[in-house]
Amino acid sequence: MTTLNRRQFAKSMALAAAATATPAPRAAAHERVRLGFIGLGNRGDQVLDAFLKQPDAEVAALCDLHEPYVEFAARKVGRPVAKHRDWRRLLEQKGLDAVVICTPDHWHAPQMIAACEAGLDVYVEKPLSLRVAEGRRMVEAARRHQRVVQVGIHRRSSEMCRQAAELVRQGALGKVTAARCFHIQNEGTVGIGNPPDQPPPSAAFWRDWQGPAPERPYNPNRTFYRFRWFRDYSGGQLTNFGTHYLDFIHWALGQDRPLAVTAMGGKFAVQDNREIPDTLEVLWQYPGGTLVIFSQFNANGAPAAPNESHIEIRGTHGTLYL
Repeated sequence: MTTLNRRQFAKSMALAAAATATPAPRAAAHERVRLGFIGLGNRGDQVLDAFLKQPDAEVAALCDLHEPYVEFAARKVGRPVAKHRDWRRLLEQKGLDAVVICTPDHWHAPQMIAACEAGLDVYVEKPLSLRVAEGRRMVEAARRHQRVVQVGIHRRSSEMCRQAAELVRQGALGKVTAARCFHIQNEGTVGIGNPPDQPPPSAAFWRDWQGPAPERPYNPNRTFYRFRWFRDYSGGQLTNFGTHYLDFIHWALGQDRPLAVTAMGGKFAVQDNREIPDTLEVLWQYPGGTLVIFSQFNANGAPAAPNESHIEIRGTHGTLYL
């Protein structure tokens, strides 16, 4: 068992950014965790808001390729803060304790590993990585450098989800035979549109956006939030929302890996330039006889479960909807 000293414990608590905390007196300066933020658009902005509420966290550095995001974040921080365009320069900044990584998915592995090598603790957004091999290297880096690392699967910080998972594990539903989860959204046939490839805002921006991903012609749909629709940068809705749902199902079942998996789907209805499916079914079989299904329907918005629940767990004694 790992023993944490007072400062390490404070760091681990600050890294629970999505948790709802009871307001506490502001911590003394030497007890605050000094944070650097890498990636400040959309999810990065949301996570910044969460950390700014924590009395034992101090945002000391900001980094993003898109300067307006940095300036917007600096105004939220409300005091002088270091600003960077290159995340490597942020990791070199003296006096940081931890970094918060909210960049596109394909950047998570190199940035998290480099942060651990720099002696910093890490909060990294989900999904941890795009590939199994990347994820294993990230775990190895955290262990080798003895870093505190949290992946942003915020349902782990929800008391409601904790109680629901405990009920399932204690047998309240009887023998669980199936669990289903859903991503349902009617994007129509237009979807994210089909803009042509075009010159990037700047060669440096597009070079640094792609980073470790394969080099492609610039297309505006490949940047900012819509990168999730392209395989070079994301696993689509399966790794975007499915990561949250599957993690809860693992938690509730007390499982961490399936025996088998199969998937079918495709781009059946939406006429845009995405690469991920608009319709998808993934099926896993788990030890003890449980099927888990992820359903993605992005061309029809009809709910799949009561009260538009995202997760359904069926047992011999009852069904849980969450």
